[in-house]
Amino acid sequence: MKREVKVSLRGDHTRLRPQKPQLDAKSSHSRRFQFIPEGDTITTLSALDSPHLLRALVGILAPLFVVLICRWLLRGGGLLCWFYELTGLYCPGCGSGRAAIALLHGHILEALSHNALFLLLGTPCGLLLIWEYLRFVFPGLELKKIELPVWTARLALGMVAVFWLLRNLPGFEILAP
Repeated sequence: MKREVKVSLRGDHTRLRPQKPQLDAKSSHSRRFQFIPEGDTITTLSALDSPHLLRALVGILAPLFVVLICRWLLRGGGLLCWFYELTGLYCPGCGSGRAAIALLHGHILEALSHNALFLLLGTPCGLLLIWEYLRFVFPGLELKKIELPVWTARLALGMVAVFWLLRNLPGFEILAP
């Protein structure tokens, strides 16, 4: 983001503003400066306002977060479900931590037995998140934006609601973690 800065001089001090670099035969690093008259406006570019800084932070912190979560899960970190502790009923996410650990070890059927919804909805959602991460952090790749129709969100919410209901009904113990 560009900022306008008003130049003010105190006493005999003068401020210099760099011009475009001009190369001469002697040095490839020569720069020329010109004096800025008092009262002129300078346009500056703040590093914190740069979209590149945000892309760099997301580009570094998002994978770091994923690595730390995977490392925590592989060391036996478990997730406590407050809904189950309070009600005794399984929420749609119950067993997803164990399913993630099983997936990290390459045991797909075991992950499916812990939480089938985690694989059915988590896989496309995870791929979509990776796609959007690549689009944001690496805009030079020119990846197309994936626009999903509204019915896909409604379908996903419907699947979550049906899964939540069925895994708590007698006769559907296979869906319980």
